[in-house]
Amino acid sequence: MTTPNPGQAAAELATMTYPESADAKIREYADLIGAHGIIGLLDKLRVFVAGDLEKALRLAEVFARESKLKDAAEIVNDTKLSLTAAWRGDAFDQYSLYSGMAVDSLNKGQISIATLTKTMSTVATTVIDTYKNLLLALGNCAANLAQLSGKFAIVMGSLLVPPLAALSAKDFVDAINSAFEKFWRDCNTLLGSMITNIGALVGSGLELTVIETTFPKIPDIGTSVEVVGEPRRWRIKPGADPS
Repeated sequence: MTTPNPGQAAAELATMTYPESADAKIREYADLIGAHGIIGLLDKLRVFVAGDLEKALRLAEVFARESKLKDAAEIVNDTKLSLTAAWRGDAFDQYSLYSGMAVDSLNKGQISIATLTKTMSTVATTVIDTYKNLLLALGNCAANLAQLSGKFAIVMGSLLVPPLAALSAKDFVDAINSAFEKFWRDCNTLLGSMITNIGALVGSGLELTVIETTFPKIPDIGTSVEVVGEPRRWRIKPGADPS
């Protein structure tokens, strides 16, 4: 799976607005038949993106662009290569060993940052995609209810004939319930799929904790500083250009 683009996801999130007119249409029909569960569902959808997804995506984008550890590893490697051509002795051996450990830690750190970016982007993008589909389901439900205006007119027109009024009312309420049932089912399916697709937020949280606790540290030069920092321990290779 390719890593989601946090910048693109943030831009998409900024364009998403809650469909107030569709919400009002569904509430109108829910109030009409006393469908309090649907009203509660609408209240939850209205604040669905309550966490700070925008902040998570901004951080993910910063991490995606971060290359300081990679740049540092390249500098250390370039320094080692330039020294290899002219220097030898136990001081260089000590530096060579230390620089190898430092580069390894820097590279592992860069990989951890990439993993962090992917985790944050995947979770945020999955939530955004789910919310987008939930709003689509909300809009479809409102459109289906809007088509029932003709049935409502029939109910009102048959009030003078009680038997017809009862049949028309039942047909009208059944049509509303059918639209609400599909809306409820679609929302549950989308939410269940979201939890499955992100491998449960708990799993992602554990991954972030592992990165935090195992992020590689640059090793201390330790006792080798006594060797590396002593110019008399350095030797120029015969025939090498010391410049």
